[in-house]
Amino acid sequence: MKFAVQLYSLREMAEREGAEAVFAAVGGAGYDGVEFAGFYGKTPEEIGSLLKKYKLEAVSAHIAADEVERSLPYIDALGIRYVFIPWVGTEVFSDPARYAALLESVKRAKALLDARGVVFGYHNHAHEYENGQDFVGRIVKDAGLAAELDVFWVTVAGRDAVAEMKGLAGALALVHVKEAAASDPVHAPQPVVGEGAVDMRGVFAEAKAQGIPWAILEVEHYPCGEAEYLKKSLDNMKKLAK
Repeated sequence: MKFAVQLYSLREMAEREGAEAVFAAVGGAGYDGVEFAGFYGKTPEEIGSLLKKYKLEAVSAHIAADEVERSLPYIDALGIRYVFIPWVGTEVFSDPARYAALLESVKRAKALLDARGVVFGYHNHAHEYENGQDFVGRIVKDAGLAAELDVFWVTVAGRDAVAEMKGLAGALALVHVKEAAASDPVHAPQPVVGEGAVDMRGVFAEAKAQGIPWAILEVEHYPCGEAEYLKKSLDNMKKLAK
């Protein structure tokens, strides 16, 4: 298994210090790759140079279905292998007309990505599971998408992360490794991976059983400095993945 960082995790560093500092931090901590959430206003060539400089792979990107076509220059130039829809509101899932329009948009984007051998999938939050629903399973099935399960948001939704991974077997492409505090996890700082409320031992065991190639770290609220968090979490993830 390889390890990457969802670059949304370092949005504040990017604002403070610029995009290159982000790539330097990820590479310096020992990660293998990155997952994009935007491209910092840089050209594909500029991003490619930063990846090469800091010895990082462009694993994946979060891109809405209707933004995929205009993002193809980045996908092609950087060799991105996975694209995930980062968010769909419950109002879309609950409205037949809007859901049908979403599926059409997904179908068009998927055709473009399929032609390139790029996996297209869906990344969850907690709202897809409200009121006993499973909109993640629904869109994966209806649109033929892969899944990038965010184990933090699954836990926040009151679901068992490992059980959800098992339920997505065959469709689960990557896992978002995001730790949760035991109390008020949505607002509290997130502990270092393996030191919080998520069953990370079970998550990594199931990821290994399913042959998941990448674990993607994401952090929204740090309990310490970014560099310290990245390093400690990577050390723990490597132990959990053995």
